[in-house]
Amino acid sequence: MENFYPERLLELKNNFSVKIISGVRGVGKTTLLEDFTERLRSEDVAAEEIIFIDCAADERLRDFQTLYDFVAAKTAELEKFFLLLDNVDCVAECEKAINALFVGMPAEIYVTCSSERLAEKISVLLPDNCDVLKMYPPSFAEYAKDFPSEDALQNYLHFGGLLRIPADLDKEIFQALLRGAAYEIMFDIVERNSLQRAELLRLIVQTLAQNAGSPVSSNKISDELGCSRNAFRNYLDCGEELFRKIPRFDIKTGNALIGGEKFYCVDNGILSALAAVDEVTLMENAVCIELLRRGYDVSCGRFGAMNVSFVAERDGKKTFIQVFDGKNSIRRSTRPLRAIDDSNKFLITLKPEKTFGGVRNVTLQEFLLTL
Repeated sequence: MENFYPERLLELKNNFSVKIISGVRGVGKTTLLEDFTERLRSEDVAAEEIIFIDCAADERLRDFQTLYDFVAAKTAELEKFFLLLDNVDCVAECEKAINALFVGMPAEIYVTCSSERLAEKISVLLPDNCDVLKMYPPSFAEYAKDFPSEDALQNYLHFGGLLRIPADLDKEIFQALLRGAAYEIMFDIVERNSLQRAELLRLIVQTLAQNAGSPVSSNKISDELGCSRNAFRNYLDCGEELFRKIPRFDIKTGNALIGGEKFYCVDNGILSALAAVDEVTLMENAVCIELLRRGYDVSCGRFGAMNVSFVAERDGKKTFIQVFDGKNSIRRSTRPLRAIDDSNKFLITLKPEKTFGGVRNVTLQEFLLTL
């Protein structure tokens, strides 16, 4: 696990907020919480002041009132304690219990969940007292450290970092394992959200994979799949564990654009296992998820009639990124970036290229390895 997540969790310690660790199944949320528990013990926090509950393992704690009552009884004599709730999305309406625990008990609360929608619900209930730490599958930097080879970048582009398996494994077997991981995640989504149509979720996820990196019309897809638009939006929201919706942004006006959002998969391996996608799409997907991993707000840019792959904003500063498609010339690809009056703009390519007009060229490997 990268040092970023443990260090970020330590930064949030003692800030009197609910800490939510969210991320797709298998990304390492439980390991992070267990390691944090060991860190508390090493800091001489009394054992009775560390309450670790795996909500998935204890079937008694499947509704918010039972969970609240259990914690209240266990901590009645404590003046303060650390409450660590793993897999909290197994508890029906758990946001109610978390809200009540935060308001009524002297607890520092940490929870893990796979559901992005649940993380948002908790954030809405505690808008000024909530920190969300979004975990993503291992980065290329971590992958290259664990599995160094000349083909590390290509292996990462096609097989991602979610499954910790050497890429010299038979490619067909690897693809089958990735598909299996994707279907397990979808099954979990269906179970946790009590979805009635598992096949509809699979079709939506498959459609997002086939259209990764392209503008998506929700109305058009819902019509093609023969489901109501309300049902489609509900299933789409649940599917955001696997695919992140990236809005569009008008660089000239500084306004958000409505419709035509793009979707990118949280892991390149899952994406390539679900659909046959080209290398440029895999490059874009890797760049987008890396930006999200680093804490940027990401949108797809438009400058007049020209498109910019990504506009990434953090701490009030924008970065403009174009992923080279290999089809157009470098001059044509950098044209929208050259039109932008800002020095923080990059063209990402597979190999070093000569650029124009103040646009900096960064290879994909350099970008993914630079923190």
